[in-house]
Amino acid sequence: MAGIGQKLETKGVIMALLTLAVLNTGCEEQIDNPVVNPSDGKTVEVTLNIGIADEVDGYDLSASSTKALSLKKGAFNAELTPTVATRATAAKPTTLYKLEIRQYDKDGNYINGNGPLDDQAIGCKLKVNLSEASDCQLVFVAWGQGSSKSLGTTTLSKAQEVTVDASVIESIKDENMNTMPYVLHLKHVNITGKGANGIISSLAGEDVRILLKRLATRLTLHWEYPEDTDYSLNQILLESIPLNYNVISKPDEKENYTYPSLLDQYTTIELTKEEIASKKYTRWIPANVRGTNNESNSALYRIKANAPTGSSYASFIAGHKTDIKKKLNYRLYLGGPAYTDFNLYGNTDYEYTISFKHKGLPVDDRRVTIIDPIPASQKNENLLPTANCFMVAPGGAFCFNPYIYSQNGNEIPNDLLQGWCKDSRIQSVKVLWQTKENGDVGDPVLGVINSPTDHTNIVDLENGNSFDDARIYCRVAPNTTGGSGLIAAYDDVDGKGKILWSWHVWVTDYAPDATGNESVDEPKKRKLKFTYNLNSDNDQLPMMDRNLGAMAGYTEVPPNPLEKSKTHGFHYEWGRKDLFPSSYTSDDNITYISSNQTKPTKGLLNLYAPDGFTFCPLLIYTAGTVTHQTAYQNPTTLYKPNNAYLWNDLNNLKTAWGGDASKTVHDPCPASWRITKITDYQSLFQSTPGVNNSVALNLKNASTLVTDGGAVLYFENTDKGRTTYIRFTGYWNGTTSFVRIGEVTLLWCRDDVNSGGSDGNNKQAGRYLDIKNNSTSGILNYSGHLREAITLRCIQERE
Repeated sequence: MAGIGQKLETKGVIMALLTLAVLNTGCEEQIDNPVVNPSDGKTVEVTLNIGIADEVDGYDLSASSTKALSLKKGAFNAELTPTVATRATAAKPTTLYKLEIRQYDKDGNYINGNGPLDDQAIGCKLKVNLSEASDCQLVFVAWGQGSSKSLGTTTLSKAQEVTVDASVIESIKDENMNTMPYVLHLKHVNITGKGANGIISSLAGEDVRILLKRLATRLTLHWEYPEDTDYSLNQILLESIPLNYNVISKPDEKENYTYPSLLDQYTTIELTKEEIASKKYTRWIPANVRGTNNESNSALYRIKANAPTGSSYASFIAGHKTDIKKKLNYRLYLGGPAYTDFNLYGNTDYEYTISFKHKGLPVDDRRVTIIDPIPASQKNENLLPTANCFMVAPGGAFCFNPYIYSQNGNEIPNDLLQGWCKDSRIQSVKVLWQTKENGDVGDPVLGVINSPTDHTNIVDLENGNSFDDARIYCRVAPNTTGGSGLIAAYDDVDGKGKILWSWHVWVTDYAPDATGNESVDEPKKRKLKFTYNLNSDNDQLPMMDRNLGAMAGYTEVPPNPLEKSKTHGFHYEWGRKDLFPSSYTSDDNITYISSNQTKPTKGLLNLYAPDGFTFCPLLIYTAGTVTHQTAYQNPTTLYKPNNAYLWNDLNNLKTAWGGDASKTVHDPCPASWRITKITDYQSLFQSTPGVNNSVALNLKNASTLVTDGGAVLYFENTDKGRTTYIRFTGYWNGTTSFVRIGEVTLLWCRDDVNSGGSDGNNKQAGRYLDIKNNSTSGILNYSGHLREAITLRCIQERE
């Protein structure tokens, strides 16, 4: 895939250096603000003329292809058209409100700055103090009327984390742009003194003029859907839209200068019925620069397979007029006028006209998904052993008996569930939540339900009243890269009543064999047989190469922060089967608070509802301990009592995960796999570790633990052989915090609670592996508080 490249990324700066005009109005103002933290270089007074740049028309971005999205054939035609407003009449702010100027060196270290200043007239001469410097950076931000935001005097990297909430921008109307932020980032300039006056020049020596650019992108859609078809347009979604506005973009040099990061937050915007009926929609959105792809060489090839990950698109969904399950989903990828262009820039207007023109089903247009779902039970005879987690490939289908579970290859009754069901058996099943392919972007991995009351295209039930013949059927969406979801069984029809049990659907092409007794290196089947530092009678079986629920497993350091986040998997409270999301971020050493969320928490993997785009919140219960039954009735609730280290009574938890005995109904691993014991991690140490003793690890990356964000560990010897990567995920700590991302990883083990513990709480402690980024030693810890949610790995149940 081709990227936008350095040329496109710097285009705006070059234009600013060469074409900006001096705006003289005859006014002049001296800013007497004290210089903040100046560098050791000489401070000079610089006279600035600051203006507002004209917005760019997306129609004019490419001189060679101004209507490239148009198409004579296909199910719909989309044209990027000239915007109605001309540059001469386009609205601009009347004043530079809350102007801030910051100076950084070429590496982003803070040098000097001014502001936020009192409101300044646009085009007036403004005198400020800057530091003499070669090849430095300047950032100008006019924050807008009433704003309290500031970049501050920190590094450029920290300043690039400052955002403006989308709700602030959304309320701005064309007739009053005074609250709109305007920004300019000059990446390579010289500040030199000439007598009493300082000069800003490009590295080539040209004078630099300053025109600030509108932060937001303007998107306008016009559409016309035919009346004389079997379908009617009833839903429009704008998808993979950045959630908030990064004031200073941070292009990823390793990913073709794209921005924002795929680890940032993204959202889906659903148009109202009234907006759909109006046949026109306009709104501000944040810039989303995803690059280009030459494989997209015609309108018909602007499809998911050719769109860079994270590209924004509009979904037009038409439902059949008599059969609501049948739908047509038209996907229009947004971007510039060229077929290859998937970029949405700030300070740019994109106006599209879309016309739908087919009569029959659009079978030859890959931009359209024809949805004619069959029940998950139809043509689905893939009966799997029952476990609390099912591994299924994208597009796969399976069924199982919910009243039993698999133990050592045998199917035995789930006496706990059957006891709870003695008066009311399973009456219905539904999807509870699911993830998308890449955090907040991509398609939902289970799929989109038929309707709020009909989930049968994803999960279906037959013979729910029979302990012997009951079947739950599941079919997941094709053409995704994988993720996770949760399906649940209810004691009443249509998903009413109480949840009786729920099951983790792990959508993945990872499919390790659950038998055998040696390491396997093929990535999609990889498993790890630990051999170093074991007693002769401890022939340890292989374990998975990744945490339970992870989207990826690595033997070395993953290539980027996104791939590191994909290794996290899910978190579990000790003795419980229910899974909770991990961190999903490029930031380290940050504490994220998540207390009864009503909106996505930055830095955590977000869960989505059965419709595929509505945020699904977690709940945190702190009032006291609960039973397993209460916990399983509420699988999206973390039970973290304020004054106890247990979420359940100790007698119910001592052997909940089986210890040295057989696998139990509470084990969250797939069939034929179970949670590791604490002794299963001995091979990761250079000598036999004692209880709660810090012992040197078999580290391959001892000198780079912090930058690698995790440990690469040998498990066949102390300094050679196979390795595994264990990410520092952080963990759910206390009652409302997710902490220590990039600092620590903790992996639960299944050992009985009553066989260890030394924290003064009647040995109410679980065992876990503890590895930190500030030490080359690790601990086999016997003192874990059972309410904390941490990660785990699965090992083969039998040879």
